[in-house]
Amino acid sequence: MSRKTEWTAQEDQRALQAEIRQQLDTSHRRAKEIILRGGVAIDGNVVTDPGFRLRSGQQLRMDPDPPRLRTAHRKMVTEGLEILHQDRQVLVVQKPAGLLTVATEEGENEITLQTEVYRRLRHEGEKRPILFIVQRLDRDTSGVIVLARTPEARDAIKHQLLNTKFKRRYLALCKGTPRQEEGICDFPLHTDARNKRVRVARPHDPCKSAITHWKLLKKMGDHSLLEVHLETGRRNQIRVHLGHIQLPIIGDEKYGVTSPWIRRAALHAQSLTFIHPKTLKEMAFQVDPPADFTECLDALEKTAPKS
Repeated sequence: MSRKTEWTAQEDQRALQAEIRQQLDTSHRRAKEIILRGGVAIDGNVVTDPGFRLRSGQQLRMDPDPPRLRTAHRKMVTEGLEILHQDRQVLVVQKPAGLLTVATEEGENEITLQTEVYRRLRHEGEKRPILFIVQRLDRDTSGVIVLARTPEARDAIKHQLLNTKFKRRYLALCKGTPRQEEGICDFPLHTDARNKRVRVARPHDPCKSAITHWKLLKKMGDHSLLEVHLETGRRNQIRVHLGHIQLPIIGDEKYGVTSPWIRRAALHAQSLTFIHPKTLKEMAFQVDPPADFTECLDALEKTAPKS
């Protein structure tokens, strides 16, 4: 249920996002989402800039779930989502960057890949679609992902994730250039219980094994295009491993480095291969990087010093 709230700004020059976060006692991400979705009006005018600076005495009106913008917001965040294959056991999807795979505690009301695929299947006539998440892509990561549609398919694919039958290939644009043409990162990963941030484990840290294979595809001055293969699929694994070996992914504000050429982590899940749980035939899918990734790559190539 929507909660409409009205109040008067008390501080000059306070960012709108900070004001909404305090008013709702919520996360920065949730406050930003409300603003971007048109849920805040200042002196009667909708403002969608989270960094807008308030003046003392301005009247604010907030609707945390503005119904008139829900449809437009869904179209925006799911643009580029495409169902590549579907049958009674599995469903393969092209995920756009910016879309969560599944809801988190922070964004429990957000549109996700899971909820959008469910909505589309319902629209096609399925009364009670069943979807199991067997792998995840980070919010900023674009590319191909598989979902299971039965408990048996879920178990079969999860089993493949533990062996070499499930193959995932990514493309990453990184700051820095490796000395070797290829390499392996096998550093165990630890997740901080306080902030959920992942890092390479220190001695005596509780941790999980993680193995990432990488190969240099192209050098562009002090940047690189890498092909990455996952042997394990830990949370944030590629981003943390590449950052640890001084090849941080550009655009990744959390584990990498910011970039003027792309506004999200430049990581794309390019291909996926697995054995179909029913037919036992090999299934292979590949999707090209989206425009923001290719435009960033072009910019890096054009600005790289000529050898």
